[in-house]
Amino acid sequence: MDRDLRRLLLVGAGLLVALFTGRALISALYDEGDAVRQATALRAKLRTGGEADSRPSRPDMAAAAALRDELTVELQALLPTLSYSQPPEFSVGPGESADLRYIEIVRREQEKLVKEGAFHGQSVPTNLGLPELNPTGLEDVLRTLRSLHVVHLVVTAALQSGVDAVDEIRLPAVTRKGRAETGFVRGQRVEFELHGSPAAVRRTLLAIAGGTPYLALDDLRLESQDDDGSKVRAKFTAVALTIDPEQPVLQEAQG
Repeated sequence: MDRDLRRLLLVGAGLLVALFTGRALISALYDEGDAVRQATALRAKLRTGGEADSRPSRPDMAAAAALRDELTVELQALLPTLSYSQPPEFSVGPGESADLRYIEIVRREQEKLVKEGAFHGQSVPTNLGLPELNPTGLEDVLRTLRSLHVVHLVVTAALQSGVDAVDEIRLPAVTRKGRAETGFVRGQRVEFELHGSPAAVRRTLLAIAGGTPYLALDDLRLESQDDDGSKVRAKFTAVALTIDPEQPVLQEAQG
C-alpha cells in the first residue's frame, strides 16, 4: 500500500510540474494582454465603420428579399433563351455508331460550308478546324459535334453576310474525362478569324449575337487590313453557353 501511495504522489507531483511549466511557456510565448488589446482595437475600428454590433433593418431585409424574387423570375425567363441545347442533327441517336455518325456529320458540313463557300468565291478551312484524328468514345464525339455546331452557325452567318473568307477556326482541346468544366455557366468555345468589308463583318457579328441558339462573343478584336479601311479582319471567340441552375453562381477562386 505504501508503494502504491508513493507512486500516486509522484504521479501527482509530475502532473503539477508539467501544468505550471506549460502555463509558464504559454505565457512567455503568447501575450494574452496584447491579444486582448488587438481584439479591442479591431472591434473599435469595425464599430467606427458601422460593421460591428449592427444588423440589417426590417425594411432592408424586405427590399433584399423582393429583389431576390425579382431576379429569380428574370433568371427563369432567361435560362431557356441563353442555355445551349445540342440539336439532333449534331448529335448521336440511340443505337447509332458514334464514329460513323461523326463522319457522316463532318462530310455533310464540309459539303455545305466549304464547297458552297468556294462556289461563291468565299474561302473556308477545309477541315473546319476539326482535329486531325477523329474523337473516340461517345462523350468526346458529342463534345466535338457541339463545337462543330458552333462552327456551322458562325460560318453560315459569315457566308450569308458576304465576308471574303473565314481564315481560321480553332476548336478547344478535348478535355480529359473526369476534368470536365463545372459551374453555373459553362461554355463551348470556338475561336474564329475572318476578313471582309466592314459592313460584311458587322453583319456577321450581329447575326451571330442575335441568332438562335444564342452565342456569346468574347475576345473580339478588329484590325484594318489596308490604309483606306475597305477590308477588316475580325478575331473573336463564339461561345455556346450551358447554364446549370443547380450549381452555385459564385465560384471559389482557385489558388
